[in-house]
Amino acid sequence: MTFTDRMADLVEAWWDRTPDPLTLGHRELMRMVATAVALRILRPGAVASRRVGTALTFAERLTALQDPGGLFSSDGNLQSPPDSAFTLNDLGSTLTLLERAAEPELAPLEQQLRGIAQRALPALVAGGVHTPNHRWEISAALVRLRAFDERAIARAEQWLAEGVDADRDGLYSERSANYAAFVSNPSLQALAEGLHRPDLLAAVHDNLHSQLALTDADGVVETVFSRRQDQGRQIPLECFHTQLRRFALRGCATCLAGAVRSEPQAEAIAAIALLEVLAEPQLGAPLPAPPAPSAPQNSEQVRHFADVGLLVAEHGPERLVVYGGSDVPHVGRVGSGLAGDPTFLRFRSGAAVVRSLRLSRVFFGLGPFRAESLQVADDGVARLHERVTASYYQPMAEGQRSADGRYRLVDDGRFTASMAFDERTRDDVELVTDVVVHTGSAGVELQVTTSGARTRWSLELALGDGALTGVEQVATDVYRMAGHAAELRSGDDAVVIETSVDPEPDVVGTYAPGEAFSFLGGTDALSGPRLYLTGATPGVWTLTLRPA
Repeated sequence: MTFTDRMADLVEAWWDRTPDPLTLGHRELMRMVATAVALRILRPGAVASRRVGTALTFAERLTALQDPGGLFSSDGNLQSPPDSAFTLNDLGSTLTLLERAAEPELAPLEQQLRGIAQRALPALVAGGVHTPNHRWEISAALVRLRAFDERAIARAEQWLAEGVDADRDGLYSERSANYAAFVSNPSLQALAEGLHRPDLLAAVHDNLHSQLALTDADGVVETVFSRRQDQGRQIPLECFHTQLRRFALRGCATCLAGAVRSEPQAEAIAAIALLEVLAEPQLGAPLPAPPAPSAPQNSEQVRHFADVGLLVAEHGPERLVVYGGSDVPHVGRVGSGLAGDPTFLRFRSGAAVVRSLRLSRVFFGLGPFRAESLQVADDGVARLHERVTASYYQPMAEGQRSADGRYRLVDDGRFTASMAFDERTRDDVELVTDVVVHTGSAGVELQVTTSGARTRWSLELALGDGALTGVEQVATDVYRMAGHAAELRSGDDAVVIETSVDPEPDVVGTYAPGEAFSFLGGTDALSGPRLYLTGATPGVWTLTLRPA
């Protein structure tokens, strides 16, 4: 069975659970229409024809969702050019398939889609964006539908003139695997083809190599450093499959290795793959056989993504991720569009996984440790650093006092009050945390040094599945060390957890998200089994994670 047929089987199963069109948004409606056309072209027959009839009903519903200016709204984004562009990209690809097929049975659907495009293009040409990836999504839609507005190409080139927002490792400024897979990479590919811009295709290729380096043994792409909604979520490598497949078929051995392990199994991802393969039939060609290794392979790989503050080190079945690229220390708050995940380390030995290390402190509600920087020395030693402060304010100087007792409302970084904080002398309380991470084939050793305020801390180790020994259970999924060593075992694999911290039998560790979450009753806490170490600052202590 060919790759195209495997994708079509998944999509048929997905399509035939056809939902009520009144329950679908514009993007879902258009994806159903697009895949109905793809299946009709690939597998003509009575069933496929019935799908096309249903798709025409969906397209009529899609027309009804257009506002008078030709745009669509979704998820609170009203009259949205970028949200509309997601739908219009699928629409443009579908029109290409319909024009190529040129079958009378498909003509009413083609006419309906052409009307949608005709009404939408003027607004898309004039419209703006609010995230970096929207520029490429809109530009791709403009190029695909350029026949409907002569200004479309010039507008796409205006967006592209801003420059692709990729760093030295090919990672986009939003740092998001999700948006790279579903927006930036496919949009830049379409623009590279439509505008004859090989430099845009090279940007996608660079991004894919980094995504592969960020992918673990389970086929999950690292997202701890993301600035978007996928931070902390699991993004499977299969989301990148057709992109990897394109470069694999052009001779890239790195992308071939990624394509071999990432064929889509999810129906929604298969739908995207099927549309791409019908648009570019060469993508459905069999993948070449991976080259046989000419010499023993070095199982040690270390990659420092300096621009995002991330270190990934692999030594055989051991994988370490160290993160020190949070935006929060520099911006002074958590928020949408900021990298705010407080996880600073992950470690696994085969199937035994320490999902996250997070360090909470009792310190003015400022939240967990988030390193200001990650420095990696030539010998591979990684250093994380953070300095947090809170202030007490002195009386207002005589010449600055207000006769009516009213002062400006000022935010001092953790608290807001009508106190004109910036005009007062202040006394700072500080807490400095330095984490030194030594890596190697024998595991990882952390040395944590704290100075400044005397307070309490709690280290959370969020754990994967497995049997935990050397611990005491204090609540559902909550454990503390019984001594100085514990073990997490999953099948034949195990991680030994060793520490210089003395156990505190009367203390239950906790994760504190900080006042930015708690005053609204929210949290970014992890679920599942968690092991806690507790202690006090200032001081020095160590933690070792190693294979058994």
